[in-house]
Amino acid sequence: MRSSQAKKPVWPFVEAAADAPADAPPPEDAFDSFGPISDIRKALNRPVKPPVSQAPHDFTRILVAEDDAYHRRVLRMLLSSPRVSIIEVEDGQAAVDLLALRSFDAVLLDLTLPLMTGEDVIRWVRRSLTPWADIPILGLVEDSMKPEVGRMMSMGMTDWTAKPLARHHLADKIVHLLPGLYDAAL
Repeated sequence: MRSSQAKKPVWPFVEAAADAPADAPPPEDAFDSFGPISDIRKALNRPVKPPVSQAPHDFTRILVAEDDAYHRRVLRMLLSSPRVSIIEVEDGQAAVDLLALRSFDAVLLDLTLPLMTGEDVIRWVRRSLTPWADIPILGLVEDSMKPEVGRMMSMGMTDWTAKPLARHHLADKIVHLLPGLYDAAL
């Protein structure tokens, strides 16, 4: 049995409100639905730590700008690796928009895209005054576009590979552009 001398628990806003003055802090052992109020007060009085900056990503982000669904699927299979993250777009305008929103390590660019051609995308990227203006661009060149390769390289295309794509050739080009992927088993 409890003696009449035993300490009664004091709950905020109930019994304590009638006995205590209005500006008095709640007793140290008061408890509310979030836990002991003293713990909450201590947490609020601690200095705020600066937010931790996001660590650099541990995988390579590649933007694939290809309008043909078959070639996008081939690229997805050829570049399947736990160390590679691929984002695919179907036209040049979407590639430019995505480059402005997210960071990428390389761009695989078909030269015959709708809305903005590969040439327009290269020109836009290289002329932009952004940190990613020097991003490696690997052109995916069809036979009909091979005469234009020299002009595209002078505009800023980093390297190119011919379609249809060969796994070993594409892997060599990507490792040449991104040396950190030499052991990614592409």
